[in-house]
Amino acid sequence: MSYSEGHPFANPGPAGLMVLGFYLGCLWPVATGNAPHEMATVLVPLGVAGSVVQLVAGVICLRNHEIMNGNILLAFSAFMILGVGENLLKALHIMPPNTMAVDGWVFLIMGVLMCGFTVGHLTVPRAAFFFMITTDIFFMFAAFYFLTANQIFWNIASWDLPLVVVSIVWVALGIVLNTHFGRTVVPLGKPFCPRVKI
Repeated sequence: MSYSEGHPFANPGPAGLMVLGFYLGCLWPVATGNAPHEMATVLVPLGVAGSVVQLVAGVICLRNHEIMNGNILLAFSAFMILGVGENLLKALHIMPPNTMAVDGWVFLIMGVLMCGFTVGHLTVPRAAFFFMITTDIFFMFAAFYFLTANQIFWNIASWDLPLVVVSIVWVALGIVLNTHFGRTVVPLGKPFCPRVKI
Protein backbone atom coordinates (compact mmCIF):
# COMPACT_ATOMS: atom_id res chain seq x y z
CA MET A 1 0.00 0.00 0.00
CA SER A 2 1.82 3.02 -1.26
CA TYR A 3 2.18 6.52 0.12
CA SER A 4 -0.11 9.30 -1.15
CA GLU A 5 2.40 12.11 -1.61
CA GLY A 6 1.08 14.92 -3.79
CA HIS A 7 -2.54 13.74 -3.60
CA PRO A 8 -5.54 15.55 -2.07
CA PHE A 9 -6.03 12.91 0.64
CA ALA A 10 -3.65 11.02 2.91
CA ASN A 11 -3.27 7.30 2.27
CA PRO A 12 -6.43 5.58 3.62
CA GLY A 13 -4.98 2.11 3.04
CA PRO A 14 -4.03 1.51 6.69
CA ALA A 15 -7.62 2.13 7.83
CA GLY A 16 -8.90 -0.37 5.27
CA LEU A 17 -6.29 -2.86 6.39
CA MET A 18 -6.99 -2.36 10.09
CA VAL A 19 -10.71 -3.14 9.77
CA LEU A 20 -9.81 -6.21 7.71
CA GLY A 21 -7.48 -7.23 10.56
CA PHE A 22 -10.31 -6.85 13.09
CA TYR A 23 -12.59 -8.98 10.89
CA LEU A 24 -10.02 -11.72 10.30
CA GLY A 25 -9.04 -11.68 13.98
CA CYS A 26 -12.64 -12.58 14.77
CA LEU A 27 -12.93 -15.09 11.93
CA TRP A 28 -9.77 -17.00 12.84
CA PRO A 29 -10.90 -18.59 16.16
CA VAL A 30 -14.24 -19.55 14.62
CA ALA A 31 -12.61 -20.96 11.46
CA THR A 32 -10.14 -23.08 13.47
CA GLY A 33 -12.76 -24.37 15.89
CA ASN A 34 -11.27 -22.50 18.86
CA ALA A 35 -14.52 -20.57 19.32
CA PRO A 36 -18.11 -21.82 18.86
CA HIS A 37 -19.57 -21.29 15.39
CA GLU A 38 -22.30 -19.08 16.92
CA MET A 39 -19.59 -16.50 17.60
CA ALA A 40 -19.47 -15.87 13.85
CA THR A 41 -22.41 -13.50 14.38
CA VAL A 42 -19.85 -11.01 15.76
CA LEU A 43 -18.69 -10.76 12.15
CA VAL A 44 -21.99 -9.02 11.28
CA PRO A 45 -21.34 -5.68 13.04
CA LEU A 46 -17.62 -5.93 12.31
CA GLY A 47 -18.36 -6.56 8.66
CA VAL A 48 -20.82 -3.66 8.37
CA ALA A 49 -18.37 -1.20 9.94
CA GLY A 50 -15.43 -2.66 8.04
CA SER A 51 -17.17 -2.59 4.68
CA VAL A 52 -18.03 1.10 5.11
CA VAL A 53 -14.43 1.97 6.05
CA GLN A 54 -13.09 -0.05 3.12
CA LEU A 55 -15.58 1.52 0.73
CA VAL A 56 -14.51 5.03 1.76
CA ALA A 57 -10.82 4.03 1.72
CA GLY A 58 -11.20 2.52 -1.74
CA VAL A 59 -12.87 5.63 -3.15
CA ILE A 60 -10.17 7.86 -1.65
CA CYS A 61 -7.45 5.63 -3.12
CA LEU A 62 -9.06 5.90 -6.54
CA ARG A 63 -9.28 9.68 -6.08
CA ASN A 64 -5.55 9.60 -5.31
CA HIS A 65 -5.01 7.69 -8.58
CA GLU A 66 -4.08 4.47 -6.75
CA ILE A 67 -5.93 2.14 -9.11
CA MET A 68 -4.75 -1.15 -7.61
CA ASN A 69 -5.23 -0.32 -3.93
CA GLY A 70 -8.55 1.39 -4.61
CA ASN A 71 -10.01 -1.56 -6.46
CA ILE A 72 -8.69 -4.09 -3.95
CA LEU A 73 -10.24 -2.16 -1.05
CA LEU A 74 -13.58 -1.91 -2.86
CA ALA A 75 -13.53 -5.64 -3.56
CA PHE A 76 -12.77 -6.34 0.11
CA SER A 77 -15.69 -4.07 1.05
CA ALA A 78 -18.01 -6.15 -1.12
CA PHE A 79 -16.56 -9.34 0.34
CA MET A 80 -17.24 -8.13 3.88
CA ILE A 81 -20.85 -7.39 2.94
CA LEU A 82 -21.09 -10.94 1.58
CA GLY A 83 -19.82 -12.25 4.93
CA VAL A 84 -22.28 -10.03 6.82
CA GLY A 85 -25.19 -11.15 4.68
CA GLU A 86 -24.38 -14.82 4.89
CA ASN A 87 -23.78 -14.83 8.65
CA LEU A 88 -26.91 -12.80 9.34
CA LEU A 89 -29.20 -14.72 6.99
CA LYS A 90 -27.90 -18.07 8.22
CA ALA A 91 -28.36 -17.02 11.87
CA LEU A 92 -31.95 -16.00 11.03
CA HIS A 93 -32.48 -19.32 9.19
CA ILE A 94 -33.39 -17.47 5.99
CA MET A 95 -30.42 -18.82 4.00
CA PRO A 96 -29.47 -22.50 3.83
CA PRO A 97 -26.71 -23.33 6.33
CA ASN A 98 -24.46 -24.78 3.61
CA THR A 99 -23.64 -22.40 0.74
CA MET A 100 -20.27 -23.96 -0.13
CA ALA A 101 -21.27 -24.73 -3.71
CA VAL A 102 -21.52 -21.03 -4.56
CA ASP A 103 -19.06 -19.67 -1.99
CA GLY A 104 -16.32 -21.74 -3.59
CA TRP A 105 -16.69 -20.01 -6.93
CA VAL A 106 -16.84 -16.54 -5.37
CA PHE A 107 -13.70 -17.25 -3.34
CA LEU A 108 -11.96 -18.76 -6.36
CA ILE A 109 -12.65 -15.69 -8.50
CA MET A 110 -11.44 -13.40 -5.71
CA GLY A 111 -8.37 -15.59 -5.21
CA VAL A 112 -7.45 -15.50 -8.89
CA LEU A 113 -7.87 -11.71 -8.94
CA MET A 114 -5.75 -11.32 -5.81
CA CYS A 115 -3.03 -13.56 -7.29
CA GLY A 116 -3.04 -11.33 -10.36
CA PHE A 117 -2.77 -8.19 -8.23
CA THR A 118 0.11 -9.79 -6.33
CA VAL A 119 2.23 -9.42 -9.45
CA GLY A 120 1.69 -5.66 -9.22
CA HIS A 121 2.86 -5.75 -5.62
CA LEU A 122 6.35 -6.78 -6.70
CA THR A 123 6.96 -3.03 -7.14
CA VAL A 124 5.91 -1.98 -3.62
CA PRO A 125 7.54 -2.58 -0.22
CA ARG A 126 7.95 -6.26 0.62
CA ALA A 127 5.62 -6.09 3.61
CA ALA A 128 2.72 -5.30 1.26
CA PHE A 129 3.83 -8.14 -1.04
CA PHE A 130 3.81 -10.49 1.97
CA PHE A 131 0.24 -9.33 2.75
CA MET A 132 -0.79 -10.20 -0.78
CA ILE A 133 0.82 -13.66 -0.68
CA THR A 134 -0.86 -14.56 2.61
CA THR A 135 -4.18 -13.27 1.27
CA ASP A 136 -3.77 -15.34 -1.90
CA ILE A 137 -3.22 -18.45 0.20
CA PHE A 138 -6.38 -17.79 2.21
CA PHE A 139 -8.67 -17.19 -0.75
CA MET A 140 -7.36 -20.02 -2.92
CA PHE A 141 -7.36 -22.69 -0.21
CA ALA A 142 -10.75 -21.57 1.12
CA ALA A 143 -12.06 -21.85 -2.45
CA PHE A 144 -10.60 -25.35 -2.81
CA TYR A 145 -12.24 -26.35 0.47
CA PHE A 146 -15.66 -24.98 -0.49
CA LEU A 147 -15.50 -26.71 -3.88
CA THR A 148 -14.17 -30.07 -2.68
CA ALA A 149 -15.12 -30.28 1.04
CA ASN A 150 -11.58 -31.55 1.69
CA GLN A 151 -10.81 -30.44 5.26
CA ILE A 152 -7.06 -30.09 4.68
CA PHE A 153 -7.73 -27.09 2.42
CA TRP A 154 -9.75 -25.38 5.17
CA ASN A 155 -7.04 -26.10 7.74
CA ILE A 156 -4.47 -24.36 5.52
CA ALA A 157 -6.76 -21.39 4.84
CA SER A 158 -7.80 -20.88 8.45
CA TRP A 159 -4.31 -21.23 9.93
CA ASP A 160 -3.04 -18.78 7.32
CA LEU A 161 -5.25 -16.06 8.85
CA PRO A 162 -2.78 -15.12 11.64
CA LEU A 163 -0.14 -14.53 8.96
CA VAL A 164 -2.53 -12.22 7.12
CA VAL A 165 -3.21 -10.31 10.35
CA VAL A 166 0.51 -10.02 11.15
CA SER A 167 1.15 -8.62 7.67
CA ILE A 168 -1.75 -6.17 8.13
CA VAL A 169 -0.28 -4.90 11.41
CA TRP A 170 3.16 -4.63 9.83
CA VAL A 171 1.97 -2.67 6.77
CA ALA A 172 -0.51 -0.43 8.63
CA LEU A 173 1.98 0.51 11.36
CA GLY A 174 4.72 1.05 8.80
CA ILE A 175 2.71 3.36 6.56
CA VAL A 176 1.22 5.42 9.40
CA LEU A 177 4.33 5.74 11.59
CA ASN A 178 6.77 6.23 8.71
CA THR A 179 4.54 8.93 7.23
CA HIS A 180 3.90 10.59 10.58
CA PHE A 181 7.56 10.80 11.53
CA GLY A 182 8.81 11.43 8.00
CA ARG A 183 11.39 8.65 8.28
CA THR A 184 11.55 4.87 8.54
CA VAL A 185 10.32 3.76 11.95
CA VAL A 186 8.92 0.40 10.86
CA PRO A 187 10.92 -1.01 7.93
CA LEU A 188 8.64 -2.28 5.17
CA GLY A 189 11.38 -3.72 2.97
CA LYS A 190 12.50 -2.76 -0.50
CA PRO A 191 10.41 -3.76 -3.53
CA PHE A 192 11.46 -6.87 -5.41
CA CYS A 193 11.27 -4.99 -8.74
CA PRO A 194 11.39 -1.34 -9.77
CA ARG A 195 8.21 0.17 -11.16
CA VAL A 196 8.36 0.53 -14.94
CA LYS A 197 6.23 3.08 -16.82
CA ILE A 198 4.28 1.48 -19.68
